[in-house]
Amino acid sequence: MLTSVVLWWAALGVVAELEGPWLDQVWPAWRWALGAAALWGANAALLAYGIGPPLRVSRPPIIAAGFAFAMTVLGSGSYWATLQLYPLYRVGIERAAWFVAACTMLALCAAVLTQRILGRFEDRPLAALSWDWPRLGAMTYVLFALAAVGTLVAIRRIGYIPILAGDPTSARVDFPAIGGIWYRLSMLGGVVALLVAAQGAARRATVPLYLIGFASLCLVGLYGPRFFVALPLGVSLLLWDRFRAAISIRRVVLVVLVAAPLLGVLGHWRQRDQSATLLNPLGVLLYGALGEFRDIGWALDYYSLGDRFLHGITLGSLVVPLLPSPMWSVLGIDKAAIYSQNSASILADAMGQTTGQRIGAYGEFFMNFGWAGTVIGALLYGALLAYLDDRFRRVDRGDVWGVFLGLAIATTIFAQVGQLNMFTSTLTGLGYPMAFVVFVAGRRMRAASPMPA
Repeated sequence: MLTSVVLWWAALGVVAELEGPWLDQVWPAWRWALGAAALWGANAALLAYGIGPPLRVSRPPIIAAGFAFAMTVLGSGSYWATLQLYPLYRVGIERAAWFVAACTMLALCAAVLTQRILGRFEDRPLAALSWDWPRLGAMTYVLFALAAVGTLVAIRRIGYIPILAGDPTSARVDFPAIGGIWYRLSMLGGVVALLVAAQGAARRATVPLYLIGFASLCLVGLYGPRFFVALPLGVSLLLWDRFRAAISIRRVVLVVLVAAPLLGVLGHWRQRDQSATLLNPLGVLLYGALGEFRDIGWALDYYSLGDRFLHGITLGSLVVPLLPSPMWSVLGIDKAAIYSQNSASILADAMGQTTGQRIGAYGEFFMNFGWAGTVIGALLYGALLAYLDDRFRRVDRGDVWGVFLGLAIATTIFAQVGQLNMFTSTLTGLGYPMAFVVFVAGRRMRAASPMPA
């Protein structure tokens, strides 16, 4: 199949040398589309023969490539549905498909090389930290109580339940200021869900724990953004596949193909977007499915002119979430001002939109430094995937670091459709509270004695 695609690509290259007005219109689009198809064939080969078995959901390079492919397929469907409503809206969607496929190939190549390097090191000793399960269960209940109280007060301050009423787009950025410390406490619901996932994967969760895990997802879901719910679910999937039972990749693909369009439909209903009702049923399903891919096409067209690159302006927002504002103020740095210079806000201004527009890590590398930045960024991304894969395979279900690695992996995967500042914001926002839990519910283990020769 791959050979035939490459041959067709080469054949079209020869034909493109001929003259004809129809070629000026057809060739550019088909060049990118067929190139993307060829690259995805190469990506499949890299997964099968480079990354190698086991091909499981919990392996970062595999799930990252699958997510990129799903984004391309569903995002192309979203673009098609958009054209049904707005025929004049045109972006280089074929080039976006090639762009994502090429970045994925670079990332996989870097992952294969990094995997070979890490494979030369001996297996690690026993983990230094392990969970004290009774203490962890107690801490889970305590954090859930704090999250429930924080949510009640925050919702009262906001004045309505955001997922059911109010402005579903721009108002959500004001919720942290309105809710104050209570909003931050309510976000502990995400931490509770992660702790329940860790206990469930280790067969340590009880029915009450599962119930408060579900309730915690409901608490963080009240504010509207799907990410707060999707991230803990993604970590749960990783931990379950790694420590409890292998999950069928086919089932995961099926769930993504069904869930993404349905979430888009719910988004239309919530935003009261009447324009979507003009579409046929298929268009309604696809219109809101991973529209970030459509925006990648727009950004490639806009920044390809060469004189609009940001030259690293957005990278400051990647760093400042690592420390709280008072610590940055001591250094004379305005955290809020730097954080506001993120890719979603800058792109929204360029597109004339009032809400953040996300194009993922690959797109952010491009809008800052062009193709050179994209290549370097994709290689670094692939090296990170391989490192997380190696670390995740070296922990067992009782290790404290399992849930932290699951969080890092899920956040890295979601970075393909998010902005880089959310990458570090998520790691610190959930990671710091979990680090506190480790002080209470973690216990140091003795290193394993060397085996006799």
